[in-house]
Amino acid sequence: MTSLVRSREYLAEHRRTIIGRSLAAAIAGAIPIPVVDEWLVASIRRGTIRRIAEARGVDIDDDAVRAIADGPESPPKWSELVGGGLAIRLLSRQWKKLLIVVLATKRAQAAGRNFEVATLFDHYCAREHVGMGLTHTSGKEVRALIDKARSETQGGLNRQLFRRGLVAAAKGSAKAPMNVADLLTGGRIGKLLSGNSDEVEATTEVDEALETQLNSDSSFIARSAAAIELQLAVDRNPYLDNLLDRFSELAVKAREEDES
Repeated sequence: MTSLVRSREYLAEHRRTIIGRSLAAAIAGAIPIPVVDEWLVASIRRGTIRRIAEARGVDIDDDAVRAIADGPESPPKWSELVGGGLAIRLLSRQWKKLLIVVLATKRAQAAGRNFEVATLFDHYCAREHVGMGLTHTSGKEVRALIDKARSETQGGLNRQLFRRGLVAAAKGSAKAPMNVADLLTGGRIGKLLSGNSDEVEATTEVDEALETQLNSDSSFIARSAAAIELQLAVDRNPYLDNLLDRFSELAVKAREEDES
């Protein structure tokens, strides 16, 4: 069995970004504040899908981004968060719990799931996309294929792979002068919640702040992503190749059915 890097070289360009964003979304999901955590996770996932599509030259509208990134979930709207003074107070006094919560197995599972969805979408853009840009309808169809491929492929990623990354992230954040939420949002989460920012502005700020972290050599998220990428390169687990192959089979079948 050839390694992931040798057999899927076209995916190498965005792999570290996908890993880093998958970790960031998993960490954001550990925030012990209802609604805020869900919105941050959705924002990070959507930013990942949008950036992959732009890099691959695939036109995609906002509805398609949401359909692919969110799947069957219904993340909260920005209007549900703005002005939440209680949430801001909770944010400051409950963040100490993050380093415990973030190590939970379900966070590692969430990171792995984020990685698989984004990787399959990158594969779709690079190898399977034909025709016009992605709309809400076609976005839902792509996400359905992603979910079906994942459900029909036996095996899985190394369970310790993303858990180690989350442990490293937790250790790194313990030494950071700012908490993880501020790192993921450029220190703006409190101001965004209490101000008059609209969702587009808030999403853009979160996405740009995350990109800054991913491009910084001193960022614990970037360092963790690099370590996981290295491990993936030497891992001979055939699961990812099988997952990508199954997705392609389903995509080809779907196109044939549309043409018939």
